[in-house]
Amino acid sequence: MHLNKTLSLFALALCLSSVSFAQIDAGRLMMKTQLPGPNGLQTWQNISVFGFGSFLNFGFKLPQNDEVTIEGGFHFFNYDDSPIYSAPCLVSYRHLLNRDDSFGFYIEPAVGYAFGSTDIQESEPGGQSLYTANGQPLLQKVTGPAAALTVGYLFQPSGWIRFNIGLRYDHTFVNGDPATNVISLRVSHAFLFGRRD
Repeated sequence: MHLNKTLSLFALALCLSSVSFAQIDAGRLMMKTQLPGPNGLQTWQNISVFGFGSFLNFGFKLPQNDEVTIEGGFHFFNYDDSPIYSAPCLVSYRHLLNRDDSFGFYIEPAVGYAFGSTDIQESEPGGQSLYTANGQPLLQKVTGPAAALTVGYLFQPSGWIRFNIGLRYDHTFVNGDPATNVISLRVSHAFLFGRRD
């Protein structure tokens, strides 16, 4: 019961002292992985496919209009009827380049962890497909530590409306499976919680 009260108070404090950006993005996934070749063996191939995503980003204002942000999101890509999912959870630092205003160009490095999966079957180094003990295909994962960098523009607030646009590069460091690279164009609209001076 004590944990529930703590979590409830944390959520209330988050809403009273932060700004949240609901975001959508269109991205391009790039990765090198093994896919079935014409001879039935898996061969290394480059994947490059467009997809989309959505994010919820909470910002905590710091002096000189910078922010620490916490973000959770979801990416979806579909390569040759094989879906690829990724859900990054990141902490970042948004630094406004014009420190005298609360709007303008910014850079935002981020680190965290990405959870994800694919419908692409794993294979041995020689190209033989791998299966679980019960005969099911063993699927590649896209889970691991993640890093990102966003360059964007934060528009001047107008009442309750504040827009943000950015170009972002994400990289997930995957152990044993191919690493993923995503370049995305992000557009967001702010939801303000509490008063922001």
